[in-house]
Amino acid sequence: MAKLKFGLIGCGAIATRNHVPGMEKVKANASITAMYDIVPEKAKELAKKFGMKPKFCKSEQELFDAVDAVIIATPNSCHYPQTIRALKAGKHVLVEKPMSYTPEQADEMIDLAEKNGLILQVNQSFRYIPLYVGLRQLIQDGLLGDVLTFRSQRAGMQAPNKGWSPGADWFVDPKFEGSLVGDIAVHMADLMQWMLNSPAKRVLGITRTREHKVEDNVNALLDFENGATGFLELSWTYPTSWWSIEIYGTKGSLKSIDGGFAFIPAGSTTATKLYSAESFPAHPNSQEVFVDSILNGGNQNWMAGRQAIALVTAIRDSNASGKGEVPRNRVEKKAAPKKAAPKKAAVKKAAPAKKTVAKKAAAPAKKTVAKKAAAPVKKAVAKKAAAPAKKAPAKKTAAKKK
Repeated sequence: MAKLKFGLIGCGAIATRNHVPGMEKVKANASITAMYDIVPEKAKELAKKFGMKPKFCKSEQELFDAVDAVIIATPNSCHYPQTIRALKAGKHVLVEKPMSYTPEQADEMIDLAEKNGLILQVNQSFRYIPLYVGLRQLIQDGLLGDVLTFRSQRAGMQAPNKGWSPGADWFVDPKFEGSLVGDIAVHMADLMQWMLNSPAKRVLGITRTREHKVEDNVNALLDFENGATGFLELSWTYPTSWWSIEIYGTKGSLKSIDGGFAFIPAGSTTATKLYSAESFPAHPNSQEVFVDSILNGGNQNWMAGRQAIALVTAIRDSNASGKGEVPRNRVEKKAAPKKAAPKKAAVKKAAPAKKTVAKKAAAPAKKTVAKKAAAPVKKAVAKKAAAPAKKAPAKKTAAKKK
């Protein structure tokens, strides 16, 4: 079978750090054969860095015409429209997070992918990291008992355009839908919900715009259906940088340390077990899952991205309303046929009802008229008996029965 041809749209930092290295794991089945960036030099630099010889396209359409699938690694505001165009062109899509700005946009993307029989996947990259995959399984297996609280703090002294992605000013530009909510909250809120394996039923969010034109500080409280609570503390403007995750349960806690996590049993302050990436088996990365889904069939690959959008939208909505908000998760349209079923049953029941009424009315009318008319004729006064039988009784009886 011929290799899948991939097109890369957007050749900046996330493509360099994640997507191109990730595609190395699937080189037996797929490769990047076309690139497009509004700054052509970026595409050429990226190809040179990784020793690739793709076709450098001058437009999205030229790229669409040359590939089977597309990776979209552009600023946030481009994710929705570029995904729609790629899906309309019949291409499978792996799009960076956040998949869109609103749940409604996300659903439009999903509907189009499903209508065209295409794989749509969102690069919620934390879900593919072996360390988190392994810890999630330990939590599900009962390591912590009943989870009480999940706390995530990810604070920095600067936004990405001054840090890991120099010059990417779209991160702090509302025109490109940049913000701390769309950059980090979309990761950490999703990580919480996924690791706890329980949906958030209510979110209370507070955001602040301190040094940028977009949300650069986020605090959120998440109320999960399994009874656990989650706390998010995120910032681009703290006087120091700090990243920590703490998960508390009835049997102990997991706390992030350099290189991994420490397990501290209940009633103790001393760690009895350390977990690192090496503690768990390898796990397919996002690109591997995407390629496998194209070749062998996927299963709602868009789900992680759609759930994340529901959470960050709830954070924004709560900040605006000043009260807790329910995440607007996707409502599957397959529920509609179930409501239609009773209507069909009602129509079927109506048919017998008409037949039964007709039979009951007809039977008595014939029997009654025949018996009353016959008796007088046989006895004596033929003329007197015949007159009443013809003129009135039969007609009155029929009318009453109708």
